[in-house]
Amino acid sequence: MNKVEKRSYGIDVSSFQGTDLSAMARAGAKFAIVKTSEGLDYRNPKAQAQVESAKANNMITMDYHYARFSNDPNLAVQEGNYAVSSAKLVGIEPGSYLACDYEQGSGNETGGNREDNTTAILKFLDTIVSAGYKPLLYSGAALMKNKINTARILENYPNCLWVAAYPYKGATNTPDFNYFPSMEGVIIWQFTNNWRGMDVDGNINLLELETTVSVSQPAKVPVVPNSWIDNFGDKWVKEDGTFITDRPINLRKGAKLTSDIITTLPAGSVIKYDAYSRHDGYVWIRQPREDDQYGYLVCRQGNTPWGTFK
Repeated sequence: MNKVEKRSYGIDVSSFQGTDLSAMARAGAKFAIVKTSEGLDYRNPKAQAQVESAKANNMITMDYHYARFSNDPNLAVQEGNYAVSSAKLVGIEPGSYLACDYEQGSGNETGGNREDNTTAILKFLDTIVSAGYKPLLYSGAALMKNKINTARILENYPNCLWVAAYPYKGATNTPDFNYFPSMEGVIIWQFTNNWRGMDVDGNINLLELETTVSVSQPAKVPVVPNSWIDNFGDKWVKEDGTFITDRPINLRKGAKLTSDIITTLPAGSVIKYDAYSRHDGYVWIRQPREDDQYGYLVCRQGNTPWGTFK
């Protein structure tokens, strides 16, 4: 069991930050919250390296998922499962904190009914808790007060709020507790987006943080590698999932646009896949076929998906 005493500093990072967190640790960060996933089709490509750096620098390591489920409870459950699988892929194990980042933008709509928003958020939190993770809910103070019924959240999960509220702009070293908005159930306060001039969000925990995962414990090595490099030098990541095409897509014998075409899949095709790779401007997925053979297809061009994931 690992603990961070209250009033300690921490950071949260995403793909916008680098992978070496040692300078932040030297500046006094005792915990790190790493973005691992978003919606149902994005994983932070730097997450594993950021997690490894945080652990190597003796920071309690957590992660967060950027929600796109708006107020849809069924989609919230799917995203909860995606967040759990994403966390495990980068070595954030059950017993760690996992946060739902619920804010307006990037496909998430918070302007709906307050109670519907809250119900969907609870579905997400229920899903990650059932997988063994400790829940956090992140958002700005104004949104939490106006578009989320935090009393319902805290009734189920006390002291789980991670609230963003900045007293002033520019680089900030220490929080101003004369400013902090009066809210119940806050465990972490994000008080600046430029802590110590390092272009990283700065946080302080108001209550003790406690996990059941060793800070220095590496991710468990599964029987099947989580990732590998193929003969073309492209990295593949193990992931079991379902993809539904929204247009005709060529199924190929290799993950290159020059690879031979097996068939053209019509829109609405349901594809079970076991791995994905990002290269040459596309995201490819691998479909297991008979006789230990595979088919490959594009599921995303740049940031544009060519279907939906389940």
